[in-house]
Amino acid sequence: MQNYLPVNRSLIPGILTTGNLFCGFLSVKCAFQGEFVIAAWLIILAGIFDGLDGTVARITKSYSKFGVELDSFADVVSFGLAPAVLIYAWHFNELGILGIAISFLPLMFGAFRLARFNVGFSRFDEKENFIGLPIPVQAVSLASYLIFCETIWSRVRFPMFLVPFVVLLCLLMVSQIEYETYPKFRLRGDRKNKAKFIIFIIFFTLVVLYPKVAFFPICLAFVLFGLIKGAFHHLHDEDEVVDLPV
Repeated sequence: MQNYLPVNRSLIPGILTTGNLFCGFLSVKCAFQGEFVIAAWLIILAGIFDGLDGTVARITKSYSKFGVELDSFADVVSFGLAPAVLIYAWHFNELGILGIAISFLPLMFGAFRLARFNVGFSRFDEKENFIGLPIPVQAVSLASYLIFCETIWSRVRFPMFLVPFVVLLCLLMVSQIEYETYPKFRLRGDRKNKAKFIIFIIFFTLVVLYPKVAFFPICLAFVLFGLIKGAFHHLHDEDEVVDLPV
């Protein structure tokens, strides 16, 4: 019985990771068929599976090196390949070679980010912060922008915005900018966690009430907040260096 229970516990995160991978596969399939909005929602669903598998693994203490590797492979498909195929089929196919190059960036930089994480991985402790933009946030940002445009304008809106937006998201994935982790879902905790928990509840409510239009502004706010905070800390550190006595 003692050996049986841990095996069962380890199956749950694996099933969720497989769900993440399957959503990525279906998203690619739908993008090929021109079902862009469905493909975008499948990327978001993959992100939900990705968030759940890590949470369940920590709660059940069923994490393993195998699970980390499997999760990375699933993330490459769902948050690297799927958004790359989606943005190419949706818009960048009209730009020829340039469109292929830009569409390849989420897959390339996503693979770089995941490889960097796996090389530096040593413990299963909870993260205090993400170093660089998490790859699911990059993918969900692109997917939610598509849903936002299709809902409001039924087409690509501000196409010139899409190119720098893709490049920015990809560069942020491999940057050293710190992004906040998700709040710990408990009432007790420090003020910072309580504030993050309240913000999460507000954002979650908006997504439930207005899913087609709320996802993208929330993702954009998260991306820009980390970028602005990183720039502020960088300038603050430079000021401290300048103020040091000679």
